[in-house]
Amino acid sequence: MREKPGRWRHGQGKAGAMFAAAMAVLLTLLAVAASVAVYPQTGSVVYESGGATVDASNIDQGYVMVKMSSSKKLKVRITGDEQYTYDLAGDGEYDVYPLQNGNREYTLVVYEQVKGNSYSQVLSRTLRPEMADENAPFLGPNCYTWYTADSAVVQLGNELCAGLTTDQEKVNAVYQYVTSNYIYDYMTAMMVSAGQQSGYVPDLDAMLEKKMGICFDFAALMGALLRSQGIPTQMVMGYADITYHAWNNILIDGEWVRYDATSAVTHTNIQQYTEEAVY
Repeated sequence: MREKPGRWRHGQGKAGAMFAAAMAVLLTLLAVAASVAVYPQTGSVVYESGGATVDASNIDQGYVMVKMSSSKKLKVRITGDEQYTYDLAGDGEYDVYPLQNGNREYTLVVYEQVKGNSYSQVLSRTLRPEMADENAPFLGPNCYTWYTADSAVVQLGNELCAGLTTDQEKVNAVYQYVTSNYIYDYMTAMMVSAGQQSGYVPDLDAMLEKKMGICFDFAALMGALLRSQGIPTQMVMGYADITYHAWNNILIDGEWVRYDATSAVTHTNIQQYTEEAVY
Protein backbone atom coordinates (compact mmCIF):
# COMPACT_ATOMS: atom_id res chain seq x y z
CA MET A 1 0.00 0.00 0.00
CA ARG A 2 2.91 2.31 0.60
CA GLU A 3 4.13 1.95 -2.99
CA LYS A 4 1.12 3.69 -4.46
CA PRO A 5 1.78 7.06 -2.84
CA GLY A 6 5.39 6.69 -3.87
CA ARG A 7 4.44 6.06 -7.46
CA TRP A 8 1.95 8.91 -7.29
CA ARG A 9 4.63 11.29 -6.06
CA HIS A 10 6.98 10.05 -8.78
CA GLY A 11 4.32 10.76 -11.38
CA GLN A 12 3.75 14.17 -9.90
CA GLY A 13 7.50 14.75 -10.12
CA LYS A 14 7.49 13.99 -13.85
CA ALA A 15 4.41 16.12 -14.34
CA GLY A 16 6.03 18.92 -12.39
CA ALA A 17 9.15 18.73 -14.52
CA MET A 18 7.08 18.73 -17.70
CA PHE A 19 5.07 21.68 -16.40
CA ALA A 20 8.26 23.57 -15.54
CA ALA A 21 9.70 22.87 -19.00
CA ALA A 22 6.46 24.00 -20.65
CA MET A 23 6.47 27.18 -18.58
CA ALA A 24 10.08 27.86 -19.58
CA VAL A 25 9.15 27.56 -23.24
CA LEU A 26 6.11 29.78 -22.69
CA LEU A 27 8.17 32.41 -20.93
CA THR A 28 10.69 32.35 -23.78
CA LEU A 29 7.92 32.82 -26.32
CA LEU A 30 6.43 35.61 -24.25
CA ALA A 31 9.84 37.29 -24.05
CA VAL A 32 10.10 37.19 -27.83
CA ALA A 33 6.58 38.52 -28.19
CA ALA A 34 7.15 41.20 -25.56
CA SER A 35 9.28 43.41 -27.79
CA VAL A 36 7.76 46.87 -28.05
CA ALA A 37 8.49 49.88 -30.21
CA VAL A 38 11.12 52.30 -28.89
CA TYR A 39 10.92 56.07 -29.31
CA PRO A 40 14.05 58.06 -28.38
CA GLN A 41 13.84 60.66 -25.63
CA THR A 42 16.26 62.82 -23.70
CA GLY A 43 17.21 62.26 -20.08
CA SER A 44 19.57 63.31 -17.33
CA VAL A 45 22.73 61.34 -18.20
CA VAL A 46 24.45 63.93 -20.39
CA TYR A 47 28.11 64.49 -21.25
CA GLU A 48 29.52 67.64 -22.86
CA SER A 49 32.90 68.54 -24.31
CA GLY A 50 34.16 70.86 -27.04
CA GLY A 51 30.64 71.93 -27.97
CA ALA A 52 29.40 68.35 -28.46
CA THR A 53 26.71 66.78 -26.28
CA VAL A 54 26.02 63.09 -25.71
CA ASP A 55 22.78 61.97 -24.06
CA ALA A 56 23.35 58.43 -22.77
CA SER A 57 20.24 58.31 -20.59
CA ASN A 58 18.65 55.48 -22.54
CA ILE A 59 21.52 53.29 -23.68
CA ASP A 60 19.71 50.36 -22.03
CA GLN A 61 17.08 50.87 -24.75
CA GLY A 62 19.71 50.34 -27.43
CA TYR A 63 20.50 53.88 -28.57
CA VAL A 64 22.54 56.97 -27.79
CA MET A 65 21.92 60.58 -28.84
CA VAL A 66 24.52 63.14 -29.99
CA LYS A 67 24.29 66.79 -31.01
CA MET A 68 26.60 69.68 -31.85
CA SER A 69 26.33 73.09 -33.50
CA SER A 70 29.03 73.67 -36.10
CA SER A 71 29.44 74.90 -39.65
CA LYS A 72 32.15 72.27 -40.14
CA LYS A 73 31.70 68.61 -41.03
CA LEU A 74 31.17 66.36 -38.02
CA LYS A 75 31.58 62.62 -37.48
CA VAL A 76 30.47 60.21 -34.77
CA ARG A 77 32.40 56.96 -34.40
CA ILE A 78 31.00 54.19 -32.22
CA THR A 79 33.19 51.16 -31.57
CA GLY A 80 31.88 47.95 -30.03
CA ASP A 81 32.50 44.53 -31.55
CA GLU A 82 32.45 46.48 -34.83
CA GLN A 83 33.18 50.08 -35.70
CA TYR A 84 30.58 52.39 -37.22
CA THR A 85 31.24 55.94 -38.42
CA TYR A 86 28.35 58.34 -39.05
CA ASP A 87 27.86 61.89 -40.22
CA LEU A 88 26.52 64.21 -37.53
CA ALA A 89 24.39 67.17 -38.55
CA GLY A 90 25.78 70.42 -37.17
CA ASP A 91 22.35 71.91 -36.51
CA GLY A 92 22.41 71.49 -32.75
CA GLU A 93 19.63 68.88 -32.83
CA TYR A 94 20.07 65.34 -31.54
CA ASP A 95 20.84 62.53 -33.96
CA VAL A 96 20.13 58.98 -32.76
CA TYR A 97 22.60 56.11 -33.18
CA PRO A 98 22.03 52.40 -32.46
CA LEU A 99 24.15 50.28 -30.14
CA GLN A 100 23.76 47.24 -32.35
CA ASN A 101 26.44 45.04 -30.75
CA GLY A 102 24.31 44.41 -27.65
CA ASN A 103 25.53 44.41 -24.06
CA ARG A 104 29.23 45.22 -24.18
CA GLU A 105 31.50 48.23 -23.81
CA TYR A 106 31.35 50.91 -26.51
CA THR A 107 33.63 53.85 -27.19
CA LEU A 108 31.90 56.89 -28.69
CA VAL A 109 34.00 59.67 -30.22
CA VAL A 110 32.82 62.91 -31.84
CA TYR A 111 35.11 64.52 -34.43
CA GLU A 112 35.06 67.96 -36.06
CA GLN A 113 36.68 68.69 -39.40
CA VAL A 114 39.88 70.70 -39.36
CA LYS A 115 40.57 70.70 -43.08
CA GLY A 116 39.87 68.25 -45.88
CA ASN A 117 40.00 64.73 -44.44
CA SER A 118 41.64 65.93 -41.23
CA TYR A 119 39.45 65.83 -38.10
CA SER A 120 40.07 66.63 -34.44
CA GLN A 121 38.48 64.84 -31.49
CA VAL A 122 36.10 66.99 -29.46
CA LEU A 123 34.48 64.38 -27.19
CA SER A 124 35.06 60.77 -26.16
CA ARG A 125 32.99 58.60 -23.81
CA THR A 126 32.82 54.96 -22.82
CA LEU A 127 29.32 53.46 -22.66
CA ARG A 128 28.20 50.12 -21.22
CA PRO A 129 24.49 49.42 -21.74
CA GLU A 130 22.53 46.69 -19.97
CA MET A 131 19.65 45.97 -22.32
CA ALA A 132 16.85 43.76 -21.03
CA ASP A 133 15.86 43.19 -24.67
CA GLU A 134 18.89 42.47 -26.86
CA ASN A 135 16.81 43.44 -29.89
CA ALA A 136 16.15 46.95 -28.57
CA PRO A 137 18.51 48.59 -31.14
CA PHE A 138 16.21 47.28 -33.88
CA LEU A 139 12.93 48.48 -32.38
CA GLY A 140 13.26 52.22 -32.81
CA PRO A 141 14.26 55.00 -35.20
CA ASN A 142 17.84 56.07 -35.78
CA CYS A 143 19.79 58.42 -38.02
CA TYR A 144 19.15 56.23 -41.09
CA THR A 145 15.49 55.44 -40.54
CA TRP A 146 13.99 58.40 -38.73
CA TYR A 147 10.38 58.76 -37.58
CA THR A 148 8.47 59.79 -34.47
CA ALA A 149 5.41 58.35 -32.72
CA ASP A 150 3.13 60.69 -34.67
CA SER A 151 4.83 60.26 -38.07
CA ALA A 152 2.74 59.25 -41.08
CA VAL A 153 4.76 56.05 -41.44
CA VAL A 154 3.73 54.93 -37.93
CA GLN A 155 0.08 55.65 -38.69
CA LEU A 156 0.44 53.64 -41.89
CA GLY A 157 1.95 50.73 -39.98
CA ASN A 158 -0.99 50.78 -37.61
CA GLU A 159 -3.43 50.70 -40.52
CA LEU A 160 -1.64 47.88 -42.34
CA CYS A 161 -1.42 45.70 -39.21
CA ALA A 162 -4.84 46.46 -37.72
CA GLY A 163 -6.57 43.25 -36.70
CA LEU A 164 -3.53 41.06 -37.36
CA THR A 165 -2.30 38.95 -34.46
CA THR A 166 0.99 37.29 -35.44
CA ASP A 167 4.30 38.85 -36.44
CA GLN A 168 4.30 36.79 -39.62
CA GLU A 169 0.93 38.20 -40.65
CA LYS A 170 2.15 41.74 -40.01
CA VAL A 171 5.38 41.20 -41.93
CA ASN A 172 3.43 39.75 -44.85
CA ALA A 173 1.06 42.74 -44.87
CA VAL A 174 3.88 45.29 -44.79
CA TYR A 175 5.97 43.49 -47.41
CA GLN A 176 2.96 43.14 -49.73
CA TYR A 177 2.11 46.81 -49.35
CA VAL A 178 5.66 48.06 -50.01
CA THR A 179 6.34 45.80 -52.99
CA SER A 180 2.95 46.56 -54.57
CA ASN A 181 2.81 50.34 -54.14
CA TYR A 182 6.33 51.67 -54.72
CA ILE A 183 8.66 51.84 -57.70
CA TYR A 184 12.43 51.97 -57.91
CA ASP A 185 14.06 55.39 -58.41
CA TYR A 186 16.69 54.59 -61.04
CA MET A 187 17.69 58.24 -61.47
CA THR A 188 18.53 58.75 -57.80
CA ALA A 189 20.31 55.39 -57.69
CA MET A 190 22.48 56.43 -60.61
CA MET A 191 23.33 59.79 -59.01
CA VAL A 192 24.23 58.17 -55.68
CA SER A 193 26.38 55.52 -57.39
CA ALA A 194 28.17 58.19 -59.41
CA GLY A 195 28.91 60.24 -56.30
CA GLN A 196 26.73 63.11 -57.50
CA GLN A 197 24.57 62.87 -54.39
CA SER A 198 26.76 62.15 -51.36
CA GLY A 199 25.56 61.53 -47.82
CA TYR A 200 22.20 60.22 -48.96
CA VAL A 201 19.83 59.45 -46.09
CA PRO A 202 16.25 58.19 -46.53
CA ASP A 203 13.40 60.67 -46.02
CA LEU A 204 10.40 58.51 -45.14
CA ASP A 205 7.83 61.30 -45.47
CA ALA A 206 9.11 62.08 -48.97
CA MET A 207 9.05 58.41 -49.92
CA LEU A 208 5.46 58.01 -48.77
CA GLU A 209 4.51 60.97 -50.93
CA LYS A 210 6.54 60.09 -54.06
CA LYS A 211 5.90 56.32 -53.83
CA MET A 212 9.43 55.67 -55.06
CA GLY A 213 12.94 55.20 -53.70
CA ILE A 214 16.25 53.36 -53.86
CA CYS A 215 17.21 50.25 -51.86
CA PHE A 216 18.21 52.38 -48.86
CA ASP A 217 14.71 53.90 -48.84
CA PHE A 218 12.96 50.53 -49.15
CA ALA A 219 14.96 49.08 -46.26
CA ALA A 220 14.31 52.17 -44.10
CA LEU A 221 10.58 52.10 -44.89
CA MET A 222 10.24 48.40 -44.07
CA GLY A 223 12.19 49.02 -40.88
CA ALA A 224 9.99 51.90 -39.74
CA LEU A 225 6.71 50.14 -40.52
CA LEU A 226 7.70 47.00 -38.62
CA ARG A 227 9.66 48.51 -35.73
CA SER A 228 6.68 50.71 -34.95
CA GLN A 229 4.70 47.48 -34.55
CA GLY A 230 7.21 46.06 -32.06
CA ILE A 231 8.82 43.69 -34.57
CA PRO A 232 12.66 43.77 -34.42
CA THR A 233 13.90 44.70 -37.89
CA GLN A 234 17.48 45.21 -39.00
CA MET A 235 18.45 47.47 -41.88
CA VAL A 236 21.41 45.74 -43.51
CA MET A 237 24.01 47.22 -45.84
CA GLY A 238 26.31 45.07 -47.92
CA TYR A 239 26.56 43.40 -51.30
CA ALA A 240 23.90 41.69 -53.36
CA ASP A 241 26.13 39.70 -55.70
CA ILE A 242 28.53 42.49 -56.76
CA THR A 243 26.23 45.50 -56.19
CA TYR A 244 26.20 47.51 -52.97
CA HIS A 245 22.74 47.15 -51.56
CA ALA A 246 20.37 47.49 -48.59
CA TRP A 247 17.78 45.03 -47.29
CA ASN A 248 16.15 43.87 -44.05
CA ASN A 249 16.52 41.04 -41.58
CA ILE A 250 13.29 40.57 -39.61
CA LEU A 251 12.90 38.57 -36.40
CA ILE A 252 10.01 36.14 -36.80
CA ASP A 253 9.34 33.41 -34.23
CA GLY A 254 12.87 33.72 -32.86
CA GLU A 255 14.68 33.55 -36.22
CA TRP A 256 16.10 36.32 -38.40
CA VAL A 257 14.62 36.12 -41.90
CA ARG A 258 15.89 38.14 -44.89
CA TYR A 259 13.40 40.30 -46.80
CA ASP A 260 14.53 42.29 -49.83
CA ALA A 261 11.71 44.54 -51.03
CA THR A 262 13.92 46.16 -53.66
CA SER A 263 14.67 42.88 -55.43
CA ALA A 264 10.94 42.12 -55.53
CA VAL A 265 10.11 45.55 -56.98
CA THR A 266 12.88 45.39 -59.59
CA HIS A 267 12.39 41.65 -60.30
CA THR A 268 16.06 40.99 -59.58
CA ASN A 269 17.26 37.48 -58.80
CA ILE A 270 20.11 37.81 -56.30
CA GLN A 271 22.32 34.76 -55.79
CA GLN A 272 24.44 35.86 -52.83
CA TYR A 273 24.15 38.40 -50.03
CA THR A 274 27.18 39.65 -48.11
CA GLU A 275 26.45 41.64 -44.96
CA GLU A 276 28.78 44.49 -44.05
CA ALA A 277 26.84 46.63 -41.59
CA VAL A 278 23.62 46.44 -39.62
CA TYR A 279 21.61 49.43 -38.38
